[in-house]
Amino acid sequence: MVNYEIIDSFQTKGIVNQRVCFEVPLQYNNSKDSTTIKVAINITQKYDESLFQSGSAAALDKIVLPQNPKLIVYLQGGPGYPCQVPTSNSGKEKVLLERGYQIVFLDQRGTGLSTPIEGDSFEELVRKRYNDDYSVENQLEYILNFRADSIVEDLEVIRKELIPNQKWSLLGQSYGGFITFAYLSKYSQSLKEVLITGGIPPIGFSVDEIYQATYERTKERNVHYYNKFPQDKAKVAAICQYLSTTRVILPNEGILSVERFQQLGLIFGATGGTDRLHEIVTKFYYDLQFGQPTYQILNTIQNELGFDTNVIYALFQEAIYCDGNIESPTNWGANRLRNIEGNEKFIKNDHEVYFTGEMVYKSMFEDYSELRKFKNLADRLHQNTKWSRLYDVEHLKTVDWNKVPVVAATYFDDQYVDFGLSREAKKRAFNNNGNLKQYITSEHFHNGLRADPEKVLGALFTLLDNGDLD
Repeated sequence: MVNYEIIDSFQTKGIVNQRVCFEVPLQYNNSKDSTTIKVAINITQKYDESLFQSGSAAALDKIVLPQNPKLIVYLQGGPGYPCQVPTSNSGKEKVLLERGYQIVFLDQRGTGLSTPIEGDSFEELVRKRYNDDYSVENQLEYILNFRADSIVEDLEVIRKELIPNQKWSLLGQSYGGFITFAYLSKYSQSLKEVLITGGIPPIGFSVDEIYQATYERTKERNVHYYNKFPQDKAKVAAICQYLSTTRVILPNEGILSVERFQQLGLIFGATGGTDRLHEIVTKFYYDLQFGQPTYQILNTIQNELGFDTNVIYALFQEAIYCDGNIESPTNWGANRLRNIEGNEKFIKNDHEVYFTGEMVYKSMFEDYSELRKFKNLADRLHQNTKWSRLYDVEHLKTVDWNKVPVVAATYFDDQYVDFGLSREAKKRAFNNNGNLKQYITSEHFHNGLRADPEKVLGALFTLLDNGDLD
């Protein structure tokens, strides 16, 4: 029997949120291991007086759902990011609630209100599990339980508790889409329908092939940035020169190296990202005219990227592309490919310095104060060759439109999830069986769901309802 507890309930602006914590196995593939962790969800639904007639939602001590629930699970991008709890009936939540869904937001294991993975807590968890032995091999064995296949098992445990013998729907954003493919691979019979936004996994491609494509997309965003703000070429070069000769310490004792500054290119992938970076560059450059960067700009840069607060993202960014055992380790693929012919501008130079994108580099485990605690584990992960299988392509080929309809918003200019690889992955996964119908657009970037949920979700529901967009 699964243990769960209500850890928070509240009503606000016409919606009710119930935050529920489940106790689940750390390892699903080892029945001899009794270690458990907590996995949390938030259930959001419209306030219904007939359901909550007993009084305040804050007094609820059990999960409350309609008689015939219509659940859709929102799977957050990442890896390693929790879900935000909605406090109003707006955005994507409004679209889903208006269509009669109750939304299940999952704090994927290791994030949010689930058992957290961060520097100090991780060491405590590993020592507790392995009789105080914090060896890197034990760290590796422990962290490998936080991949997509384990997240899928968590979801099945939760589904059986909430709606036994019933199906639910999935909405996967970015890495959340990767999880939906893992779910489809193993438990397609549990799914009614699947919606994906910017998250078709590059099934069958090597880490090197994926990063080659990612560098190309990031080059395009740099070209766009410098065409839009040509005055920033000299400013960025000057900032990089300053950082190469001056040790700059951030408020949380991280190091602002040249490489860390270049990592701000990660924000290129969202709407308004180039404008945001231009403001940072302008402020930093003019701070230097007064001698040194201000606390304000250093704090802004420190908080712009979430590696310190979302360490699973840093540890697994490369590992999410490892599907089953591999002959050779990835060996810091983003690092290696940064130095190949054609990528020279991603290395500091005196003329035109390119910002990097969704890549994790070895130097980050020195530059980010919280990541330093994971340096040895990061090295071990990037030398690992034994990975769990995430996708079952042969099974996916049997999942046609009539079994589980799958629809996806695919962004032509997506910096993070390459359009070309996504198109090829569709062929490999579904073998032209008519499934995975796509809304393809160049109107939005990777954050299209957040930027325009009515349009993006509207297109996906049109596909589900009609089979096409016409």
